[in-house]
Amino acid sequence: MRGERRKNFRVDWNAPATIYDLERRLARPCVLSNFSNTGAKIAGVRSSTFPDEFILRITRGRTHKCHVLWRSDDALGVKFTCRVTKAEELSLEHGEWEPA
Repeated sequence: MRGERRKNFRVDWNAPATIYDLERRLARPCVLSNFSNTGAKIAGVRSSTFPDEFILRITRGRTHKCHVLWRSDDALGVKFTCRVTKAEELSLEHGEWEPA
């Protein structure tokens, strides 16, 4: 049996979330399968269509900049690289996102 390699406790979530592709400024729905303080598993996506870096907004939660660690056909494993500020979040909502 494979040992657990994660350093942080992961919570099963199965809630809707949104991925923002900054280059094309598209909002794409996904399912946040589970998450921790440092990363998440995102399901319900064609993983090959996403860049290595993007913004993830968790419904009724936080918004994070993410880096892809692994991919399968229909899921992504990501590491949170930093939290998006409230001002940046507002610009996402109004389609005015300008990455720092």
